[in-house]
Amino acid sequence: MNLKRLTTLKEVSRIIGHTLGRGEDFPDAVLGDFVDDFRLRAKNSEEKATLVHEEPERVAVEGYRDVNAYLAGVAETLCREAGLTPPAWTEKSEYFLPEPWFAGGLENLKAILLVESPVPFRRRNLFVSQNAMTRV
Repeated sequence: MNLKRLTTLKEVSRIIGHTLGRGEDFPDAVLGDFVDDFRLRAKNSEEKATLVHEEPERVAVEGYRDVNAYLAGVAETLCREAGLTPPAWTEKSEYFLPEPWFAGGLENLKAILLVESPVPFRRRNLFVSQNAMTRV
């Protein structure tokens, strides 16, 4: 029997902020575990909605301000996959970037990311691969 409590996106944002604030690398596994909680462990739509309902804590670490928009893109993507209406906080202006941000930072990837990026990310000026939220 799995007694692990599901982690909310707000808790994920807090962990990310603390980790980056200490100068450590981005904790990919924390965000990946959240995606797994939402997709695989949440038993129903109500549990899924609860995981994204509360607005995340703002990540205010220099060089990582795009994380806030990314978390909103994750929430919107997961909600749309599950047939849920994304929470209202995902539409706040602070979850949209004024300038484009491209994953990987390589110039030769930009064209691919422009085409592949899922709509919830693209509309936030975030350009990621189509499988950005896929775990292996």
